[in-house]
Amino acid sequence: MSKKILIIIIGLIPLFTNCKKSNKANNEHLKEKISSYLKQCETNGVSGSFLIAQNQEIIYVDGIGLSDRNKKIKTDKETIFTIGSITKQFTATAILKLQEEGKLTVNDSLVSFFKNIPSDKKNITIHQLLTHSSGIIGNLPNGGDFTPITKENFLTEVFKSNLDFNPGSSYNYSNVGYTLLTIIIEQITQQDYESYLNEVFFKPVGMKNTGYLIPNWKTKNISRAYKCQEDRAIFTEKWKRNGNLISYHQKGNGGILSTPTDMYNWYVAIKEHKVLNEKSTKLLTQTHVFMNTKRKGHYGYGWFIFDTDRNTKKIAHSGYNGVNYSNFIRLPEEQNTVIIYMTSLVRHDTKKIGREIEKLIFDKNYEPIIPKMNSTKYTAGETPNENMKIINSFVSLLLKKKSSLTIDNFINTYIPEKNQHERFKNYFNAMQTEFEGYKLVHTLEYEDNTYDILLEKAGIIEELTPCFDFKFNEQHQITAFGW
Repeated sequence: MSKKILIIIIGLIPLFTNCKKSNKANNEHLKEKISSYLKQCETNGVSGSFLIAQNQEIIYVDGIGLSDRNKKIKTDKETIFTIGSITKQFTATAILKLQEEGKLTVNDSLVSFFKNIPSDKKNITIHQLLTHSSGIIGNLPNGGDFTPITKENFLTEVFKSNLDFNPGSSYNYSNVGYTLLTIIIEQITQQDYESYLNEVFFKPVGMKNTGYLIPNWKTKNISRAYKCQEDRAIFTEKWKRNGNLISYHQKGNGGILSTPTDMYNWYVAIKEHKVLNEKSTKLLTQTHVFMNTKRKGHYGYGWFIFDTDRNTKKIAHSGYNGVNYSNFIRLPEEQNTVIIYMTSLVRHDTKKIGREIEKLIFDKNYEPIIPKMNSTKYTAGETPNENMKIINSFVSLLLKKKSSLTIDNFINTYIPEKNQHERFKNYFNAMQTEFEGYKLVHTLEYEDNTYDILLEKAGIIEELTPCFDFKFNEQHQITAFGW
């Protein structure tokens, strides 16, 4: 080595050292900001588990709140949660793995895999199922996550259902489509879906806490789900009541359990092409189909792709079943930032926490929303404030009690956004049909001006909608409702 080169190398050493020190200081500062925000969330009743990383270095990983309120078990980085529709990326990856092995192609149509398929569905392709552009119905009627159904009956119901649109002509999110992909995976591999994922993906990647039932977790490690302040159990307990069978209403489109750490291991394995080759990996997050929805973006294979307000690429997917919520955000153009968030206690603002952390990271002046989960219970008929008076008027209309208002009067008075009027009326009509013969039990008022309305019939208490019923502004107008 020449003297000149040696001098240059020696001169660069302090630069590398200073760069490392600077990165470490930045990471510590970011960790403090995130930790401070999440402590405020915890104080206000939020529980969940989080992992934030940049450039494949974990900056923050921990839990807040309680995973079991009765036993006072604290949520931590090892707590297991249901990840909902994030499951779809495993299904999409499995399809691409089988394509790599020459066992199918994404251009294959359903007629290649199923007999006696009706003519309107025989030419639907795997690509269309992966991108929600097949026209297949989103969910089957009465297709609850834990409603037992055999594979044969599931296929019968799907094939006799009407298409939402001609295959390939539009976009509509379809859980049923991803279960069809799951059945194709099982048919080709001659393995149960979870067994195949465990053997080909989870074990090799080191994901010991991911699956439906194979990990055989200790119950105390799984976060219990809470809805309207009531314990709604955990998925494994419900599956055991069904003979340890995962319903085909859910299989492959949702319901898998995991931890932020396991999902981060999955991210690293995908990024380093340990799961799929480079060509297949690109297909996962390619902008295949434009989503004609309020959130402008595209769908890839098991991933949504958006532009951020910073004009950078955002790859993400969430999972939600009305009780549990998870979010997986990737920002490949911004220091490969990854944000993984899981909770089993959902309100209007809790679903925003992952995005709030994103804003906190990239805007030093941003003040993030802190969800407020604590509530006050009011029995039927109580009207302690203006919002509760409005809710009682709504419930009277809903349950066909005597009222001086009509639904049109109610909408014109209390729904400020004109473009929400039709949607609210549809929401009202659907709820009125579903809750005929019910009576009001109580209403929960939360500190963020959101409300849960609980109704009862024949001793069974049901909430009006899965997450929250109404969110009011300071002018006592309804700014958000329903799903």
